[in-house]
Amino acid sequence: MESSKVSNFNKEEFEVYQKMHHERWDHNVMGAAFLEDYADLVNAKVAEGVLDKTRKMARDMLAEGDSVEKVARIMHLSEETIRKL
Repeated sequence: MESSKVSNFNKEEFEVYQKMHHERWDHNVMGAAFLEDYADLVNAKVAEGVLDKTRKMARDMLAEGDSVEKVARIMHLSEETIRKL
C-alpha cells in the first residue's frame, strides 16, 4: 500500500517523504544506541556493586578467622584476591 503511494510521487514529493522517514529512522537508531549504552552502564554498575559486596563479605569472613582457602572457595574468588583484601 505504502509503496503504491510513493510510486505516484513526483521528485519533490518523494524527497520530502524520504527526508521525513530518514529523520525518523535516524532517531530510532540513535534511541536504540542510547538504550544499549545505558544498559551497558547499568550492568557494569550492578556488577561492580556485587563485586564490592562479595569483597566485603570475604573480608568479614577473614575477620571471623576463616582461612583464605575457605573464603576463596565459598566466595568464588581466587586465593590471590582474598590475600589482597
